[in-house]
Amino acid sequence: MKQKMMFGWSGGLMSAALVFGSTTGILAEPLPGGSLDPTTIPKYVTPLVIPPVMNDDGTADSYDIAVREFKQQILPGGIWNTINGRNDKYKATTIWSYGPAADPTPKVAPDPGSQFNYPAYTVETMSNVGVDVRWINELVEENGDFLPHLITVDQTVHWANPPQQCKDGSTRTDCAGTDPNGYEGPVPIVTHVHGAHVDPHSDGYPEAWWLPAANNIPDGYATSGTLFDDKTGTNPGNLGYADYYYRQDQPATTLWYHDHSLGMTRNNVYAGPAGFWLIRGGDYDGATVQGTGDPAVLPGPAPVAGQGVLALNVPGTVRNSIREIPIVIQDRSFNKNGTLFYPKTRSFFEGVEPKDLKITLAPDSDVLPIWNPEAFFNVMVVNGVSWPELEVAPALYRLRLLNGCNSRFLWLKFEDSDVEVYQIGAEQGFLPDPVLMNDLDLDGSGDETAQLLMALAERADVIVDFRGLSDGTEINLTNLGPDEPFGGGIPVTDCDDDDCFEPADPDTTGQVMRFKVDSSLLCTSGECTDGTATEPADLVLNAEGPLEATTGYQDLSLNELESEDVCVLLDVDADAFIEPIKEVDCEMEDPDGEIGAGIDVVPFGPTEALLGQVDFSGPEPAGIPLKWTATGVGVQKTVTVPKLVEGVTVPVDVDVWVTENPVTGAIEEWDIYNFTADAHPIHLHLVRFEVTGREVIGGDARDPEPWETGFKDTVISYPGEITTVKALFDLPGLYVWHCHIVEHEDNEMMRPYFVGP
Repeated sequence: MKQKMMFGWSGGLMSAALVFGSTTGILAEPLPGGSLDPTTIPKYVTPLVIPPVMNDDGTADSYDIAVREFKQQILPGGIWNTINGRNDKYKATTIWSYGPAADPTPKVAPDPGSQFNYPAYTVETMSNVGVDVRWINELVEENGDFLPHLITVDQTVHWANPPQQCKDGSTRTDCAGTDPNGYEGPVPIVTHVHGAHVDPHSDGYPEAWWLPAANNIPDGYATSGTLFDDKTGTNPGNLGYADYYYRQDQPATTLWYHDHSLGMTRNNVYAGPAGFWLIRGGDYDGATVQGTGDPAVLPGPAPVAGQGVLALNVPGTVRNSIREIPIVIQDRSFNKNGTLFYPKTRSFFEGVEPKDLKITLAPDSDVLPIWNPEAFFNVMVVNGVSWPELEVAPALYRLRLLNGCNSRFLWLKFEDSDVEVYQIGAEQGFLPDPVLMNDLDLDGSGDETAQLLMALAERADVIVDFRGLSDGTEINLTNLGPDEPFGGGIPVTDCDDDDCFEPADPDTTGQVMRFKVDSSLLCTSGECTDGTATEPADLVLNAEGPLEATTGYQDLSLNELESEDVCVLLDVDADAFIEPIKEVDCEMEDPDGEIGAGIDVVPFGPTEALLGQVDFSGPEPAGIPLKWTATGVGVQKTVTVPKLVEGVTVPVDVDVWVTENPVTGAIEEWDIYNFTADAHPIHLHLVRFEVTGREVIGGDARDPEPWETGFKDTVISYPGEITTVKALFDLPGLYVWHCHIVEHEDNEMMRPYFVGP
């Protein structure tokens, strides 16, 4: 039976602090962005890039992977003209990404002579087979001088801060800085394999960053973060690299790797460095056939090492036979010269010109000059190309989907009810049973289309059935998610209700990619599974069993703060700040008489988002917001890391305050109270967790969604609700939990936690 499904509780109208400028007519023209008008970019003329598998050159399970700067043809033109016969002339985009250190830097990617690409090539691994990676920061010029950032970095946020110029007057790293101008120094990186079950020294802790080994590091700059470490315990952090070890003692699943530097993850990830990390084999891979118990056949093959970018992405035997494809969806904006656009001032979020934001900014107030609470962009980029098309056989395909956006929730919809989509896995392995997404009627339309709601960093392992479709059939994958913060509800055009939201611009961000059926791609030999794949409804998935009984509990909160320094005028009816946005006296009285009817004096905001604890002392629960560096609360832990002292590497103890401290081996339930107006994707490092349920604060409870019944590492926490997750904390040491809206993560919505006594 089909049923209308509601997601979360919107908590009423969004506060003025959360409105992306004025919502009036938001679909009338593209979102603001760079100088390149997204409506001028042709859609579905570039083939979807199938990410190749990174070749480790015969050194099994050991990689030297560098981050470099190069150009790539993301927009139509360049290399794609030689494939599709067009004459598009969009310029290549300067980006960063990962690749094998032994490979040359491409002049323009995709390049058959180099494995550097955006997104990065896929790292294929096996369950229970350890992997060594040397992550190398090579963001340097050819002459060895450091490269400045492609994106303006706010130095007043709590960030890595290599210049060691702290707002509190201290000289150290990992603190809020004093300079309101964009950072122009060498770029820190620290790579995190998202979802990896890993020891603390190789997790990519945000304060474990390091700079490139450049010739011209300025005097007084730290070359690594406060808690830099690697598997050796002897690297002092000035070598330009870190050696990490991945245990791989977890089920087969879809992970991904990306930068995690403190206070600048949004900048670094937006510049490009991210890729898939797949785990195969082990105890929880594969499936059997319902009723017979015979081994099932999932759609395949997938790409394998040695198949280059041309073989996988030029029509021919290899590309045509691939049936398993990782797909990362991101939003980006561009300038006419092909460069990436990312906002340089807070005025972007408010929807006004910089000259019309007439308020005091940091370091002279608590309003940051460059950081934006969220950022939504106007071009959908899939596997490194704008609005691509994938020609498919009328067969079963396995797609590993990833929401790789900075702030945007995706509500994906296959615009053809004849296309059935079964979700078989989430972030941490298979679901207990396949879920036919067509049966859930997520948007309440009753049109029997398959839809998937995906928060930032969530993955969905799906089987898509294109069988029975005639040649030339085109299936658009669209996005109904909003062009603004998501708070729950369903997409409705001209929404005027608290339980709905305006969907994305149908001309730009409402479109993602297109599938086009071509029966000539059907395999007639054993090279793919077109004639042998098991019916998705008959799959008995080899999923991991549930956790044992809970041994501990945590009550945690999500919070947003407004300015304590700056007040402005609010149009109550429009729920938006008065433009130009001017600072006013916070103590101004009698606003109806002094300013005008319907106008209030309110704190400017939001200024930051925070995690924290819960206060139960009042009539209703309330959040206790805690900064990343909150001291005097919880317990103090000592972490030992290698440091260079008088030219010698020695172990140094660093004290960290934590409020979440599960003992090693504990199985804890974390109740996450969302006291904000936004939905937040919450990610816990180290663990894979079960979503055990949600309830309205002080109200009704409900079960997890059908696609949340397997193990996950990222979960949507809705406004006004308690989201409960359950996890085994089995490796001792220091980790973090945070919101994966990276703009939130970069400004205090992240906290350390410690597993141990």
